[in-house]
Amino acid sequence: MTFLTRKSKLEYLLELITKCCTGTAEELAHTLCVSRATLERYLSLLIEDGYKIGFCTQRRTYYLIED
Repeated sequence: MTFLTRKSKLEYLLELITKCCTGTAEELAHTLCVSRATLERYLSLLIEDGYKIGFCTQRRTYYLIED
């Protein structure tokens, strides 16, 4: 995978999280065409960049936690 592909997937992931329309981890990994392990690495990268990300079990979506 090229750097630009990874960067675009991270940007798309952040957009989906911002809109609260990700679905479960399995669904989100399928949407991004990556494995679940890769998705978890992507989420870790976003968290390292300072984004606070949570998961709502009722709505089944990832979301950004506001301070």
